Amino acid sequence: MAKKLTIAALIALFTLPAFADDTGGYKSGETPPAKQDSGYKGTEDTASAPIKLVKTMHDGAWVTVEGYIIKQKGDNRYQLRDQSQDTIDLVIPKKVWAGETYGAKDQVRMNGRVRQDGERHWIDVEQLGEP
Repeated sequence: MAKKLTIAALIALFTLPAFADDTGGYKSGETPPAKQDSGYKGTEDTASAPIKLVKTMHDGAWVTVEGYIIKQKGDNRYQLRDQSQDTIDLVIPKKVWAGETYGAKDQVRMNGRVRQDGERHWIDVEQLGEP
C-alpha cells in the first residue's frame, strides 16, 4: 500500500509542471521591431563629460573628455579646453601619446581618472586619441 501511495505521489509531482500556466520565457511568433538601437552601448556609455561636471566628480572617477590641448605646463602636464571654454589640467605620460602628435587645433578624446587635491582638479590620462 505504501509503495502504491509513493508511486502515485511521484507521478503527481512530475506531471504538475505540464499543467502549469505558460506565462514566462521566449514567445515565438512575435514580430521584431522595425528599428532597433545598437546592442553595444559602448559609445553611448562613454559620452564626453563637460569639464564643469568633471570638476564635481569624486577622486578616482573614470571619465571621458573631448577638447583641445591648449598648452604644455611641464614635462607631462598639459591644459585642456572643451567647447564651453572651461579648462582642466591633465597629466599625460609619454607612453599614452603612443607616438602621435596633436596640436592646439586638433580635437582629442581622452579617458582617465579624475584626481583632486583640495580645490585643484586634474585628470590622469590613460588613453588618448581622436574623437
